Amino acid sequence: MAAASTKPVFAFGPFALHATKRLLLREGVVVPLTSKAFETLLALVENARTILTKDELLRRVWPDTVVEESNLTQAIFTLRKALRDRVEDHRYVVTVPKRGYCFVADVRELTEGSERAGGAAEILGTRYPENAESHQLCLKGRHFWARRTSNALEKAIRCFEQAIDKEPRCARAYAGLADCYTIMSHYSRLSPRQTMPKARAAAEKALRIDDALVEAHTSLAVVKMLYDWDWSGAESGFREALRRDQSYSTAHHWYGMCLAARGRFDEAIAHVERALQLDPLSLAINTDLGLVLYLARRFDEAVRQYRAAMDLDPGFPDARIGILMAYDEMGMYPLPISELLRSPEALGSEAASRLEDAHARSGVKGYWRAYLELLEAPSRDVTSSPYVRARLYAGIGEAESALRWLETAYEERDGGLSLLKVDPALDSLRGHARFGAILDRIGLA
Repeated sequence: MAAASTKPVFAFGPFALHATKRLLLREGVVVPLTSKAFETLLALVENARTILTKDELLRRVWPDTVVEESNLTQAIFTLRKALRDRVEDHRYVVTVPKRGYCFVADVRELTEGSERAGGAAEILGTRYPENAESHQLCLKGRHFWARRTSNALEKAIRCFEQAIDKEPRCARAYAGLADCYTIMSHYSRLSPRQTMPKARAAAEKALRIDDALVEAHTSLAVVKMLYDWDWSGAESGFREALRRDQSYSTAHHWYGMCLAARGRFDEAIAHVERALQLDPLSLAINTDLGLVLYLARRFDEAVRQYRAAMDLDPGFPDARIGILMAYDEMGMYPLPISELLRSPEALGSEAASRLEDAHARSGVKGYWRAYLELLEAPSRDVTSSPYVRARLYAGIGEAESALRWLETAYEERDGGLSLLKVDPALDSLRGHARFGAILDRIGLA
C-alpha cells in the first residue's frame, strides 16, 4: 500500500478529507464518522483507483489486532452512508467481488493552506464546477458513460446537460458530453455524422472555457482520431493531455488505441495497461486491452484479457464478441459457445431462434451468415455499423460485399475504420486495390 501522503487534505466531489485533523467535511460542514470508518476511508482515498484487499484494509485499520471481517463490512457501510453513496451508484466506494474495495472518484491532494471557507468545491479550483449540484451531476454522468450502453449514454447526456443548466461554464460537463457523443454511434443506430459534430462542438466549448482541462484535450483528440483520421493531430492532443496529467486514465486508454491503429503495439499496450492500473474496474479499458492484444496477434493473451473483462460483467457485448474474434483467429471455440454467440442487441425470440438454428446446422460461419441476413432484412431485428458488417463478410469469404461495406464505412466516417490497417479479420482483403485505396484515404497506407 502507498505511504500516507504528505499533503493532508484530499478533495473529492463536495468532500474534503483532512488526514491530520481527522475530519471529513461536506461543503464545509463536518460529517460525523467513527474512527474506524475514518481510517478505512483514508486508506481507500490514499490509494484511489487501486483495489485494496480486505486483508490489507484489516491490517491498516486494525493493526496488531485480530478482528472479524464483519468489522470491515460495518466500517464500509458506515462510510458509504456518510458519503451518501449507494452500492448501485458506484460514485465513491466500489466492492470488487472476491478481492476487496476500490475508491473510484477523482481525488486531488492539497495542503491545509489551500483550503478556503467555501468547502471542497472551492478547494478544487476553477476546473471543477463551483456549483456542487453540477459537480454531482458530472460524477453521475461519468458513471453512466462508463457503462457503455445506449440507454446509459442517454442518461449520461442528460446528466451533463443538467450540469450545464446548473453551471453554464462547467467545462467538465461539456467534455463529458463530447465523450458521450464520441462513442454513441457504436452503441446506437445513430451515425457518426450525427454524433461526431456534436462531440467536436462540446470538446471545443470545454476548451474555450478552460484550455487547461485534460479531459477536453483528450475528447478533441478522440474526435480527430475516429472522425477526422487526423493521426498527427490526435497524437499531439493525447500527448498534451498526458503532459498536463499523467494520471488521467482515459487519455492513456485512447492514446493506446491511437498507437495500436498505427501498428505501434508495444507503446499501445503500455498505455492501455497504464490506463487499467489507474482505473482497474473500467469495462471499456479492460475490454480494449483485449482488443489491442488481438490486433497485435497475441490471441492467447487477448482471450485471457477478455475473460478478465467478462469477470466484471459477463454480459458486456464488446467483451463477448471480442473473445469470440480471438477464438476465431485461433481456429478454436470454447464450450458452450452459445453463451458467446448471443447477439449484442436485444433480439426477439424468432430472430434468436434463427441464429441458434444456424449455428447448430453450420457452425460459427453459419451463425454469422444468418446474422448478416438479419442485418439486411427490412425488419432490421439487429443493427451494426458498416465496418462490423465488412468484417463479418470478410470472415465468411465474401470479399466483394466486405469491400462494399468498407467503402460505405468510409462515406459514413465510421470510427471502426481506424483499425483498418491492423485488424486480423480483414487480412483476406489486403491484396485488393480498393482496400489499399481506403487505407490511403484515411492516412494509414
